[in-house]
Amino acid sequence: LEQRFTMANWNDEQKLRYISIHLQDDAYRWWMQTSTSIKTWSAFITAITQAFGSTKVQELAFEQLKWYKQTVNQSITQYYDKIIELCKKVDPVMPDSLKLKYLMVGVKESLKMHVALQDPKTTEAFLLSAKKIEDVLSITKTNNELSDNDITIINATGYQNQVRDRATFTRTSNNKFNQKNPWNANASRTRTNSSQGIPVGNNANRQNKFSNSTRSTQKLGACYNCGTPGHYARDCTRPHFQ
Repeated sequence: LEQRFTMANWNDEQKLRYISIHLQDDAYRWWMQTSTSIKTWSAFITAITQAFGSTKVQELAFEQLKWYKQTVNQSITQYYDKIIELCKKVDPVMPDSLKLKYLMVGVKESLKMHVALQDPKTTEAFLLSAKKIEDVLSITKTNNELSDNDITIINATGYQNQVRDRATFTRTSNNKFNQKNPWNANASRTRTNSSQGIPVGNNANRQNKFSNSTRSTQKLGACYNCGTPGHYARDCTRPHFQ
């Protein structure tokens, strides 16, 4: 922070005024609680050193180190760097064997068993083995995803082919059946004509009945005035079609 303020050419008053935007988490909360009692930049330096001195930093780092776990989307390199950073804050001269234990405890389950089988003896060996395993698992996952996509495409194509083949088989079977049974094709055409409102046989029957009725009326000498047979219109005494 001092370097940033120096580059910005800020005086002590400006530093104290804008310090809150540079503080995070516990330090920010601490400042919100104590800012009213701190009036100078030198007083701020003294207070924050007492609150977050080397002992406090070590305590916070140790708590974080105990519970730190590799996240799902965190690469093994990112995880390794974070654990080593916390180890240095807790103890700048922490033994490599203790760092290795923290690395093994927090690594995600998909890597832990594979790395343990390699039995790394140093933190560098841990990182080397874990990176190789991570790469292999990544390739395997990609291949599995590609295989699943291929299976889906094959299944979809096979279904489309089955539908097309079934339709072709049905048309071919119908054509062969009609060739062997001409009456069936004629019947189909008759049904088609009927469905279109063209009852050929019924029209002919009605026309024949009408013609026969007309001829019969003419033979009997029916009156065209009243419609009664037996006399002619000139002799009819009834009103028209009474």
